[in-house]
Amino acid sequence: MKKLKSLWTKASTKTLRILVPELALKVARNALFKPKKKPSNWPKHVKKFDVKTRYGQLNAYRYGEGKCIWLIHGWSGSAFDFWPLMQKLAEQGYSTISFDFPAHGNSKGKFSNLQQMIKVFDDVSANLFEPNMVIAHGIGASAIANSKWFTSYDKDLLLISPILDIYQFLQNRAYHSGFDEELLNQSIIDISRRERMPIAELCTITKLNAFVGQLKIIHDTQDDLAPFTMTEKFTLSSKTTLVTTNKLGHKKILHSRKVLNVIESFDLSATKDDLLLENVS
Repeated sequence: MKKLKSLWTKASTKTLRILVPELALKVARNALFKPKKKPSNWPKHVKKFDVKTRYGQLNAYRYGEGKCIWLIHGWSGSAFDFWPLMQKLAEQGYSTISFDFPAHGNSKGKFSNLQQMIKVFDDVSANLFEPNMVIAHGIGASAIANSKWFTSYDKDLLLISPILDIYQFLQNRAYHSGFDEELLNQSIIDISRRERMPIAELCTITKLNAFVGQLKIIHDTQDDLAPFTMTEKFTLSSKTTLVTTNKLGHKKILHSRKVLNVIESFDLSATKDDLLLENVS
């Protein structure tokens, strides 16, 4: 049944691309660039505030006191994905800040893409003092690595199940749904043109290789969204520490005790304490 559905999707999207190309691009946008949005129910004692970006206001959250850690969520995720980790870090004397990308969590919007996420991250980071550590999950790793902000960051970086190749990520999504590959390519070209940021320039691995800070990665060996083999290959050719989990997948790994263990293995002895948003009282 699944195979028949995939074949039907491929045939229908190919036909649509040939006969009604503009409508086909809209269908592709809905299928591939519309995150699964899940509103978050934050506790009242969490500090909530808005951050201005070129795409509108975003919802952001701060919890705890002490040295600051930024938490960047992935595709179809939200800042709330980090809530259990934020609580544990607060108990250990850290302040954490996270936010919802457009079309994610409690932020407005229906559609998103990596190029947009990169620009949004640059807008948000412009309102923050430099953190002692940044933790990014999934496609969030590509968003920060390709940002302008990242070129001057030299402190600690932890990537959780990073998506290192956005084109492969989109190809895999299209393949598993049976989506017409040529329509996918046309959609990517269309987004690159509208965002004025070609996907070919978004080489996360190259950017990470140039990173001068301390980088560690934790990745589940059976992640079906972010290929473990790509992370393994990258870490073997670099000085990056790789920690693995098994049978947790792409999302459950966020709740693994191993994530906290890796964070504790960094030297967070920087002198800046209580790093807050400039526009937060």
